[in-house]
Amino acid sequence: MISRLGKAAFIGFVFAGLASVGAQAPQAAPAVAQWINLRGVTAETVASPNFEYNVRGMSTQRDGRSNWLRVMAEYDTAPDWIDEITFTFYVVLQGNEGDLPEGARQNNLFSGSVTYVHVPRARRMVADLFLDPNTFARFGRPTHTAVVVTINGQNAARSVSPERTAELEWWTRETPNEIPLLSRKETPFALVEHDRLPTIKP
Repeated sequence: MISRLGKAAFIGFVFAGLASVGAQAPQAAPAVAQWINLRGVTAETVASPNFEYNVRGMSTQRDGRSNWLRVMAEYDTAPDWIDEITFTFYVVLQGNEGDLPEGARQNNLFSGSVTYVHVPRARRMVADLFLDPNTFARFGRPTHTAVVVTINGQNAARSVSPERTAELEWWTRETPNEIPLLSRKETPFALVEHDRLPTIKP
């Protein structure tokens, strides 16, 4: 039979053990879908930015005349910081038969991903990718766009345009063109709207 003192010590030991087990139990994964408000996805034509530079005393100025395709998502974030957000964009271009490469279909899917790190809490942040002017001019106009978002490797959100095509998940049914969508760092837009963009992961 356990004495009063011994019984009290035994109960204290049991509760201490339970507290220790509770402290060591893994925490439930956060619902990352609540960390982001995805406002939508769009595809638009944008002209190369105007710029001026000096090379060995020669001043050169160029007007932006080439048209790029910009695929963009606007979003808000809730936590103070997010380690990593990846946006994977998809866009279908519908071209004219006379412009397309021999054997190419009229509708072609293009895709690319960009990952941002150390993302602060903010509203109306922008994620985007670009298609180079020559490919854009040859393959036609955008008809469908989609973006799939993962946060720290977990599925978080997606947006599709037109919305009625979301259930078809058309972006999973075709192999994208070998020419990828480009991040800002690979285009003349690297310094445009810089304050609305988090740090791009190398």
